[in-house]
Amino acid sequence: MTGADLDSSLVRSSNHILAIYLNSGEKLDAAFRFLHDGLLNNEAVLLITDEITKEDAITRMEKDYAGFDVLDLLERGVISIKSTGQCHLIDDYFDGNRTQIKWKKDAVGSLLNSFFIENSSRKGKVSGLRAFGDTKSFFNKDKRSSNEKTPFSFIDNLVEYECSLKKRFPFPLKVICAYEEADIVQLSNLEFKSLLKHHGVFHKDSIKELAYPLQNAHIMLLYNNQQDLNDAYITYINEGLAQGQLCVFASVLLQNNDFLKDISSRIINFEENVQNENLMLVDMAKYYIQAMMDNLQEFDNLKNKLMDKVRNDIKRNDKHVRLIDDCSEFLFKNKHFEECINLENWIHQKRFEGSVLCPYSKSLFDQFPYCYYLFRVFHSDDIVIDSRGNFLLDYVRNSEHQSKLISYMMKRMDIFNVGLNGE
Repeated sequence: MTGADLDSSLVRSSNHILAIYLNSGEKLDAAFRFLHDGLLNNEAVLLITDEITKEDAITRMEKDYAGFDVLDLLERGVISIKSTGQCHLIDDYFDGNRTQIKWKKDAVGSLLNSFFIENSSRKGKVSGLRAFGDTKSFFNKDKRSSNEKTPFSFIDNLVEYECSLKKRFPFPLKVICAYEEADIVQLSNLEFKSLLKHHGVFHKDSIKELAYPLQNAHIMLLYNNQQDLNDAYITYINEGLAQGQLCVFASVLLQNNDFLKDISSRIINFEENVQNENLMLVDMAKYYIQAMMDNLQEFDNLKNKLMDKVRNDIKRNDKHVRLIDDCSEFLFKNKHFEECINLENWIHQKRFEGSVLCPYSKSLFDQFPYCYYLFRVFHSDDIVIDSRGNFLLDYVRNSEHQSKLISYMMKRMDIFNVGLNGE
């Protein structure tokens, strides 16, 4: 996954994003892509880092940002490049309140200025501020304040500051808080959990939830449009087929010829895998009708059939079953809310050897009465992800569910198996 993927799928109005990168090079590549997309979106951009000089950052922007007059945008304040100290420190002292006030001032100020960005994909004035904040210097143990005789770092100050921010900002600001793996492992479990609770989105390239779902995972996938969803389906199925797993596509849409044609043309060796029963297609129309009547016996039968099939297949070494089930979403769309929640609860309780992917359109949860049932639906799922497999944290409000989600995420992060300190 690239930084561009992160931007296109996750960055929406007023997001606070936690991102972990393998090294400085990967981090900076993501930073320049993220900020370039901001210019294309008619946003002012801010790079905060000590990993590269301002002069070198300008040189790279001039090279990578074709069509933009970088020097002119710098002069007008549309592009800003600052060090960690310039943004966060006063006489070597970290002041979180001052930084928050400055964020709001800069974000609101970007709207008040009559800036127009030539060659942006949107017309009109600057629409907000997009920032990439590199946290590397907060972990610099060789740093000394002018009043201290011993080395220290600002890790405690950083965590405290991050936890003072909301998952979404009440002003037009989009921020990636960028960490490197070598630094993030210096945090305790409790500190890392605190960071997750105060960010709306979590991104880490090495976690590919659609490619490698955990055993018994109940996954809710929020998508923007049908093509967005189809892309996620293809990733989930093709990765499973490549790993020798049984993939089950259970959909109400299978009778739609255009839908089936698009999906089948992109699944690896579609006809062969269907014939060899590596891929099963299940028309969910009758299941939908039964679920409307709160009768889930057909779902029990399907589960037992799949489990028997896998257990009796001596040639299949990987017994993980991947199931796509969109029946819940159609119940939800058609306002059968209690029936949808009952089905989600059934999926969660009737665990089997594999993973279940349940899609929902993001736009539904912005409308009444769907928004009213938002957290009841989400409560049954282990995780909430987008179509790229990134964790969406701002949809999880219940503290019990939040703790469960964070535990799940930490289990996914191999670096924390050996890296994070104790509570």
